[in-house]
Amino acid sequence: MEYQRREGETHEAHALRLLEILQGRDPPQQKEAEEVMGEELGGYSHGRGLEDAEAILAAKSAEKQSPMVLELLKNLQQCAVYTDTPNFETNRKLWNAYAQSWATDAEWVQRMSKDVSKPSAELAFVGDEWSDAESLTEVLKEWLFPHLATTQTVAEIGSGGGRVAAQVAEKVGRLVCFDISETMLKTAQKKLQEMHGNVDFHLLQGDAPYPARFHETFDVVYSFDVFVHMDLHEMRHTLTCIQSILRPGGLLFVSFANLLAPEGWRRFARQKHYSVGGFYFVSPDIARCLLQRTGFRVLASSTPRRGNIYLCRDLLVLARKE
Repeated sequence: MEYQRREGETHEAHALRLLEILQGRDPPQQKEAEEVMGEELGGYSHGRGLEDAEAILAAKSAEKQSPMVLELLKNLQQCAVYTDTPNFETNRKLWNAYAQSWATDAEWVQRMSKDVSKPSAELAFVGDEWSDAESLTEVLKEWLFPHLATTQTVAEIGSGGGRVAAQVAEKVGRLVCFDISETMLKTAQKKLQEMHGNVDFHLLQGDAPYPARFHETFDVVYSFDVFVHMDLHEMRHTLTCIQSILRPGGLLFVSFANLLAPEGWRRFARQKHYSVGGFYFVSPDIARCLLQRTGFRVLASSTPRRGNIYLCRDLLVLARKE
């Protein structure tokens, strides 16, 4: 086949030829593929939640590809030192598919809602099935709400389906929801604009810097239950972007998956490797290092507390822009 390495062909020449072949192919219909993957999420077996959803994405993505393209990629990998999909791209695909397939009557949503002892019919937002309402309310009342005011301009990074934004909007002057997933953002927009008139929405573009028009715009930025899906480099990039949009002295509330917390370690030990759905765990020292190196001063951080799904698993941090 044309993909195989030719006799006497160097590895470098083989790689270049494969890239030329790949670039000459018609690109796959990405949107159509994501729609198919979204439909397939409805059949996954719950037990590990987002980890199962991510596995479905990978399997269905390969299944829908052209055999010729898969063969080409296989040969290309053999002559490449390392290949990988950027963290932001995996997040985008996963959350697009998740939001597209989400419905209160979907079997997988019903299974997840049972884990938090809440009938799926009572779920108001995408993401309500991730935790019990009491745990979320406790965290927001203790860590975020005391720092909000109706005179402030506030941003949420990773707004998802709007479950937190819905509670924040009424407490601030203006709220801007940022997300990497266009489908999640549309879902949140449809829901929140029915409830609040002070919320705007912005789609993030991969690893690009945040738009200059947001430079030093916000009094408070928060990103809750979002960094748990990022690798270290994506965390650093996002913190750098947040630092750029915060006003001098502005506040940041952020959460990380904590390797040293009881539920954090239990979940980490169950994983064979990092995945977007399975969380990227860090220690408190690593989180502090990232924050300090990107221009923040840590004001407060949580200690593990049983009885709350987030406090038993995550590290919550309040920091100020230096």
